[in-house]
Amino acid sequence: MKRLLNFSTLTLIISFLILIGGCEKDISVDLPRADEKITVEAFIEPDSFAVVFITKNASYFDPVDTIAVANSIIKGNQALVIVDDGNNIDTLIPAIFPRWPYHGYKGTKIKGQENGIYNLKVFWNNHEYFATTSIPKIIPIDSIKFDKFSFNDSLGFFNIFWKDPIEIGNYYSVTVRNHKRHQWFYRPFFGIHILDDKIDNNSTMFYGPISQGYERNAYYNDFMDNLENIEFVDILAYRIGDTISIKLSTMDKMSFQFWSSWYRNLITAGNPFANPASVKSNIQGDPANGYWIGYGSYISKIHIVSKDSIEVLP
Repeated sequence: MKRLLNFSTLTLIISFLILIGGCEKDISVDLPRADEKITVEAFIEPDSFAVVFITKNASYFDPVDTIAVANSIIKGNQALVIVDDGNNIDTLIPAIFPRWPYHGYKGTKIKGQENGIYNLKVFWNNHEYFATTSIPKIIPIDSIKFDKFSFNDSLGFFNIFWKDPIEIGNYYSVTVRNHKRHQWFYRPFFGIHILDDKIDNNSTMFYGPISQGYERNAYYNDFMDNLENIEFVDILAYRIGDTISIKLSTMDKMSFQFWSSWYRNLITAGNPFANPASVKSNIQGDPANGYWIGYGSYISKIHIVSKDSIEVLP
């Protein structure tokens, strides 16, 4: 038979629990706010003016709502953005663009040129940031193939082919625009949109399958909501009657390293078994993330005429 606690022991236990409860104390901790840090997304292409987007960070415990997201955008006269090519200076003006974060800065004097070198300076909130990039040689797309699905010959993906130069150390990115849906070039939905010539140097290179691109900013992205009644494969694939533009862009090694580290960071984020990966930004000065990239871009515009025919447009 189990022995029951006597009255004195029970009283002692209750008194001890009351004593512990009475020792509890509310503690308030003032967590330090994160240092202000900006992200620069900037690029220049042949025959085009420089485009620059700037956003800033927020503290971890700050609320995330439309006001907070809107306040993260640096726009208008909040920043001074300058591009120079060694001879000319271009003070960029505030502009509206058809992609997140919509507010940015655009040049009016200096257009990119193949083999040109360009310096970027950003002045914001008593901070200064700077970077240098170049526009490498443009590599044309040699051929494009529309790969029809076996289960639906009105839908498919694209493959592109081009000749890599004899010298090793060429770096590429592929972006795409569906003219029915987008006003901007986006990374394809599937896969990594960059590659180099380490394996395929001085040979015919290939990228595919190229699925449709989309705006990856989830907070404002209503792409899936607008197409909620369409089959998922139809959202990703191209169909007969679509007109698309595929952009093959060359870039320098530092720009390629940025995108490579960006993808590694994306893949390893939250993985306790992977080595932490930091993004290799080429933005210097006060702490900043992002990139300033010169793209040597070649664009092919295609209309899908039928399941067996595509037309390359001027």
